Amino acid sequence: MKIPLLLPPLLMLAACAGREVPYAPTQNVRYAALGEAPFWTVTIGDDSIVLALGADSGAGEGRLESFTYPRVLPSTQAGVTRWESGEGTSVISVEARRERCPGSRGMAYEDRVTVSLSGRRLEGCGGRIVERGSR
Repeated sequence: MKIPLLLPPLLMLAACAGREVPYAPTQNVRYAALGEAPFWTVTIGDDSIVLALGADSGAGEGRLESFTYPRVLPSTQAGVTRWESGEGTSVISVEARRERCPGSRGMAYEDRVTVSLSGRRLEGCGGRIVERGSR
């Protein structure tokens, strides 16, 4: 009679094992930002800075192209927090300025963010959501 008692917990474990884990480019996210036209996200975690560029940036339809840089400590000066990482021709700079930033779908974020790559500039919003709009 022990087998029927073990069956429910085993079925629950099997159901959990089949679930897809959400995309998390870094562990322990410290800061995140996103932008449109082209779509991009930047995630700063404990050990890395990950930039993901969407399809209209040249990555191909429905794909994200991802770039990883070593995590550096930010510097803050005159209300702008800046992370700069990389070397040679592979350098990223992320600047977060405390200024309400309107995003899509009526969302507003606490920071206006600029990401600079070798000769390229991406603009968007980051930090905490300060206003949620309706869908």
